[in-house]
Amino acid sequence: MFGTKIAAITYALPQGRLTHEALCGRFGREVMDKIAANTGIWERRVADSNTCTSDLAYGAARLMFSKFGVSKDDIDLLVFATQTPDYLLPSTACIMQERLSLPKSVAAFDINLGCTQYTYAVSIVNALISSGAFKKALLLSGDTPTKMLNPLDKSSVALFGDVAAATLLERSPEPWFVDSVYGTDGAGADSLMLPDSGFRRSVSSAASGAAVSEGSGNFRSRKDLHMDGFKIFAFAFKRLSESVMLLLERNSLSVSDIGLFIFHQAGEKIIKASAERMGIPSEKIHLKLRDIGNTGGSSVAVALADAYECGKLRDGMKVVLASFGVGLSWNAVLLNWHGDFLGACGMEGPFDGSAGA
Repeated sequence: MFGTKIAAITYALPQGRLTHEALCGRFGREVMDKIAANTGIWERRVADSNTCTSDLAYGAARLMFSKFGVSKDDIDLLVFATQTPDYLLPSTACIMQERLSLPKSVAAFDINLGCTQYTYAVSIVNALISSGAFKKALLLSGDTPTKMLNPLDKSSVALFGDVAAATLLERSPEPWFVDSVYGTDGAGADSLMLPDSGFRRSVSSAASGAAVSEGSGNFRSRKDLHMDGFKIFAFAFKRLSESVMLLLERNSLSVSDIGLFIFHQAGEKIIKASAERMGIPSEKIHLKLRDIGNTGGSSVAVALADAYECGKLRDGMKVVLASFGVGLSWNAVLLNWHGDFLGACGMEGPFDGSAGA
């Protein structure tokens, strides 16, 4: 068995911004001030119509290669975690192998997960490297959820932003990954769903694009993202604390033993309420959503990178990553953070989607 470390993280933000003032003009100041106060989100990053998740991931990967001197020839595993791929087939990872000029000997595949994509993906990559099958992996993750939103659905438009991240994982004599827990409840799948989006219910009918009011002032069609905010909040409040406390109990640890908790950046209220429930002091929680929004599955990657840039991560610190969302699914990961981390940084577009397949 081998150890695995997180060697570096980079992320790419689209240039477009959806401001609080713009939404106040669309929906009214009173309602938007209330939503912003609850979520802690005052601005969102929005990709333009020509920019896909893969374009953001391409920017993050190129930043990884240039900033940290990573050799493409050393990459033997490429994983792309997303729910907004370029196509249903082929996998976006295969397209990115050619676009990034990675070796043809690389193994490449997609992971189809939403809000839990990053914590699941790093756990999967860790297992593959620890088994001895691979030495160095490039994990790309991200989504462009704003492309799935109806502009008149204030509950969703006010939340989501677009981003992609690149994470380098490689063999290490010091294993970073200690333990992880998982959970799934498919009975709640319709609480967060893009209804007419696949082969079960396609977008071919005219009815798919007809927006209707759900009764609370939000308008959605069947081809738009549907989210039951109350159900998702209740689910998150329950499962986030359960998974984190189970992870700590299983490893004979308490909250005081953990240096930093990085949770899926769904909203400030749910993060702070869950932290209070678990007795986690505010200084052990890192937030990165005020100026970029809820960026879905890669919010943990961006928050982890931002925490490093803010000087919150130290050698020997124990770190918990936890996420929850689409599926419904949840996951928590315990890390031993080490000082041989190369670094983290972000960049802003624009990104040209014509540069590659």
